[in-house]
Formats: sequence, structure tokens, C-alpha cells
Amino acid sequence: MGFQTMKEMQQPIKPAKLPNRKSRLMTEIPSHPLDRWQYRVTPVQTEDAIAVGDFWLAVGDDLPVTTVTDRNGVEIGVIVGFAIDIAAAKILAGTWAAPVSHDDPVDELVRNLLWAIGGRYIWIATLGSQTRLYPDAGGQVTCVYDPEMRCAGATALSLMDDTTYDARFNKALFDQLGVNGEGWFPAGLTAHHGLSRVLPNHYLDLQDWSVNRFQGAAHKHTDLGTDEIVDRMIAITQSQIAALIDGDKVPAIALTAGYETRVLLACARPYLGKVKFVTVVGEDRHQIDSTIARQIADDLSLDHMALPRKNADTDQQELFLRRGGHCHGDSNVKFHPSVWPLAREHVFVGGLGGEIGRAFLWRDTDTADLNVSTELLVTRFGLRRSDEAAAALDVWLTELKTEIGTNGLDILDLAYIENRMGPWANVQFCADPTVVRYAPMFTYETSALMRGLPADWKRNGTLGIAMIQRMWPELSQYPYNSLGPLRDIWVKIQRVIANPAMVAKKLRQLKR
Repeated sequence: MGFQTMKEMQQPIKPAKLPNRKSRLMTEIPSHPLDRWQYRVTPVQTEDAIAVGDFWLAVGDDLPVTTVTDRNGVEIGVIVGFAIDIAAAKILAGTWAAPVSHDDPVDELVRNLLWAIGGRYIWIATLGSQTRLYPDAGGQVTCVYDPEMRCAGATALSLMDDTTYDARFNKALFDQLGVNGEGWFPAGLTAHHGLSRVLPNHYLDLQDWSVNRFQGAAHKHTDLGTDEIVDRMIAITQSQIAALIDGDKVPAIALTAGYETRVLLACARPYLGKVKFVTVVGEDRHQIDSTIARQIADDLSLDHMALPRKNADTDQQELFLRRGGHCHGDSNVKFHPSVWPLAREHVFVGGLGGEIGRAFLWRDTDTADLNVSTELLVTRFGLRRSDEAAAALDVWLTELKTEIGTNGLDILDLAYIENRMGPWANVQFCADPTVVRYAPMFTYETSALMRGLPADWKRNGTLGIAMIQRMWPELSQYPYNSLGPLRDIWVKIQRVIANPAMVAKKLRQLKR
């Protein structure tokens, strides 16, 4: 299907047939108060909601809403969340004129707008007579929807009162997938009956409540040389750091023993004195980060904060799970209060997304001819066995192969972004609405750049090393994720003792 213009999109759209639509709309449109950073989109007006196309948007406290226009001032929706204009190095606020025209073919308009911004956000787009909801490149501002109720929101908590939340909770699937540990809900599944998730690289059509992969989402830059990719990755990352420096809070950049935070440090070199660096320090899983980050900070005289790891109490853990719709467990449930000291004066800047450039799901023997099956994906993810999850992944995989073909390496990259990063890492957006978090290495353009790297660069993690060599080569002298063989073994033993579920997951992943 070719590009459509906005005029062509103004043709009437026949609504999908949904069971009991009238009765559900009449009795179950949510109107309860929203928690912080939650939002919801409904077909009828509720208190304090604003009109967006034919729908109404309500937002919780401290969640920004930016009006979006084209370059001629024609409104084309709103952006909800914490977005950055990459070219201007500015945080979006008030009204933003996107570098597009409402007369552009719609898929071209969408692509150009989304490639122009970073940060974490959703764009509720008003395109002709259609209203669509697009997530950022990683689904960092979450979106779930109930096609029967015809409502969408950040999490189940935004769409359900407490009684309904508990009644629709799918505890059997939650337990089966081990979500309160190392598991998660892939392929659009959630912890609540009748509620689905919008995955990265997809949009929700609010006219017929279908979810579709938008044209160009799987694009990757194969026309650029590696030097050009390195240059562009640095420019995009630095632009967003500069935008945050120009904001009302100080960027606190993560400093760990890993690759991506080392890249952020290198990219932040021109801004030393205007940013801080931060490390959560503690035993077992934090011990390597604590030791190497301290050495780097001391040697380079960085403005560095060490945040002691703090355990959440039982009530705090339950609130974390509920705010996130019971869709994520893992160690952040236990340790999320550790970053609370940043909330008043800082925003947190992390390296999330940079691992796309390191072929996260690939094995050494994988080639483009790899036959990626649902069984292989379940194993690579380390997921527990679930017929429902396998069936959902099978649908996702079939649709992806129809869209992009059968190149196994491309499929693995998109599987990681769409079924791991979106529904595992980024579902935590509302779970801890205290510190605003940014991932400047993860935008639509950087995703396309990293996925377009030569295979040997991705296998060897060359991109991060090249960015560091370009910006601050002395950083390469420090080890990555290691304190030496003997100490590393002891740290692993401590991690096993502290988190047996992680061991079970690793054993599942070793099967293929």
C-alpha cells in the first residue's frame, strides 16, 4: 500500500465490530483520579480532560502535554511526556512546530516527526479524520488499551478502579511467566484480562482500535559508512545532553562498569561542570559498578554521587507493581528507592538502548539464514513456558516476517526492542514516578543507525568503543564489567545467592 495523504485519510472509517460496545461505553468509561504520570484517552469527556481529535485526554500530576503543529501552524496532535527536539537541543514545552507539513504523505510525515525527537513520550496524532497513538522508539511512555471499552492509558491503573483492577488481574499468567522476578509479558500481553499493550514500532488506531506496525518502523541505515554512524550517534546523544543542561534540573548521568554509560561519559566531556555522575553502590550486582565507577570518578575528578542501595519496604514494592500494572518485577521493585535522592534537583540519564548496537540477542554462530521460531525466541529471552505467551509471540513473529522478510539477524534485533525493551525495561515508567529518566542513545534514528551497523561491529561491540575513542580515548583503559577473574566469580556467587530466579533464567537461555 502506498503513501496516503491526509485528505485521503479523511474518508469515513467503518468501526470494528466489538462485543457489547454500547453497554461497556455507557457503564465503564473510567473517570477515577489519575496517579502521577498516568494518562488516559477516552471517547467521552471526563473532568479536566482536553480534546484531542475526537477523543479526550486526561493526565496525572507533573506529566507534560505539548501541542504539536506542523511548520505552518496546523495542529497535528499532542505529545505527552518528556520529549526533546534533537535539532534544536531543546526540551519540548508548550507548543512545538514539527519539521513536517500536514500536506505530506502520512507515513512520511510520521517518520520525519518521530525521527526528529528523543526522550520518552507518546504522540497522539490527529491526522485528517484519524487519531492515532504512537509511542517513542522504546515504548518508554507506556500505553495499554481496552478495545472493548475503547479506552487507552498508561497502565491498568489508569483505566481501572481498585475493584476492577483486582477482578481483572490475570494472576495465573503473572505467576506462570514469573513476572514477580525475572519474567515479563511479551507480544502485547498484560497482567489484566482484556487489556493489551502497544509495542514499540507500532501505533494504536483510535478509530478502529487496531494496532499496526507503522511503515518505516523497521528501517535501518545501511547507506551510511561506520564513520558517519559514529558521528551521528555522538551528535544525537550530545544534543539531548545539551537540552537537559538547558532545562530546570541538573542531568545526573549514570556511571557504571558497563559500555553504554562509558559512552555517555565520553559524550558528556564537553559539558563537565554542568552535569553530575551517579552510581548506585552496594554489594553483589552493584559491587563491580561501585568499584570501577569510583576509580574513574577519582582519576578524572568527576562531580560524582554515590547513592547507597536502599531496599523498598513491602508497601513500596506493592505500590511499584500496581503503578506499573503488575507488568514488571525484577530487582528494581526492591531497590528503586535508591535513586529517590535525585528527584528534587536532577534528571537521570542512562545508557538504555545502546546495547542494540551490541547484538544483544545474537549468538556467535547466528547468520542471516537463521530460522527464528517462536521456540527460539522464548529460549533466547529466557522466558518461562506459557502457551498463551507462545501463541502471542507466534502472531507477532508471523506478522513481522510478512513485513520485513526472514533475515534472522534483523528479526532478533526487532524482537529485542519490541518484546524485551518495551514490555520489560520500559514498562516501569509509571511504577516509580519520582525521577525523570532519559535514554539519549535510544531514539528512532539511533535505533535505525545501530541496526544498520555491519554484523562484525555489532558482534564485537565496536560502536561504543569507536565513540569513546572519538570523544575521550583515555576511558578505554578502564575494564568493562570486571574486577578480575577471581573477584568476578565471587560477585557471581553473591548474585546467585541473592537472586536464584536469575540463575533459572540463564539456564533456560542456554538451551539454544
